Amino acid sequence: MQAGLIGFLGLVIGLVVGIPPAGASDLNLSGKMTLFVAGREQAMFEKAAVKFEKQFPKVRVRFAETDGGKPLAVLAEGTADVAVLGRMLTPEEKEFTGTIVGWEGIAVMVNASNRVMDANLMQISDIFTGKAKTWDELGGLEAKITIINREEGKGVRPYFEQQLNLVGKFVNGKGVVEPDKEAVRIVSGSMNTVTYINLGTGLSNVNAGVPVRLLSVNKIEPEPANVSSGTYPLRRPIVLVTKGALSPSVKAFLDFMVGKEGQKTIQEEEFVPILVTK
Repeated sequence: MQAGLIGFLGLVIGLVVGIPPAGASDLNLSGKMTLFVAGREQAMFEKAAVKFEKQFPKVRVRFAETDGGKPLAVLAEGTADVAVLGRMLTPEEKEFTGTIVGWEGIAVMVNASNRVMDANLMQISDIFTGKAKTWDELGGLEAKITIINREEGKGVRPYFEQQLNLVGKFVNGKGVVEPDKEAVRIVSGSMNTVTYINLGTGLSNVNAGVPVRLLSVNKIEPEPANVSSGTYPLRRPIVLVTKGALSPSVKAFLDFMVGKEGQKTIQEEEFVPILVTK
């Protein structure tokens, strides 16, 4: 049922943005396209490109060198045909066209023994700026909050900062850790620690029995269905951005990403498809 809904939604979105659905004649499609992706989505798009090339064996997907380049600048220069952006386009960026292909949820993770179950956005902001100093301020035990921060400019940190207006306001905490598995290890072993993490990664650890818990936010559970619907507030879009007329290869790739196989790949890599049903 879920896969069918995702495939149907992909078809509808493809029609809305003017991307024709792939048909038998498209098996002879040939050409090449260049994709710019500099964020944590790279592995997911590399996997998607392999699947896409199997479906369209005469099309080649090349990944542009990042070298600190900015997605929209790369598109404007013509270095790439498609760029991945982790936010919505602004009204001032009207020369570009964005297609949402998925979401990333961001979760606040605590030890499973922590009595705090929920926090609103203001409370979460107070935790990571150091305004809230003990867990009893959020309904937990009278114990000092220990913050585990993430590396600046990497992972979900830039998006977490933007969501909560925390740029330049983070308290130092106990330290900065990467990758996700190290953050999970520390929080699972210390009752009073707290960090933030990709929601899919967090849920995978919870489901595997690791002693961590993801807080609900504004009484909304951190579940993929709530991320895709927008009721869970800590999320950011995965947007494929193009400029000008689309080549047949680029059209086919956009259609693939909003279709069944593309959405399946997004889910496999612990991101959230456009539509998830409970």
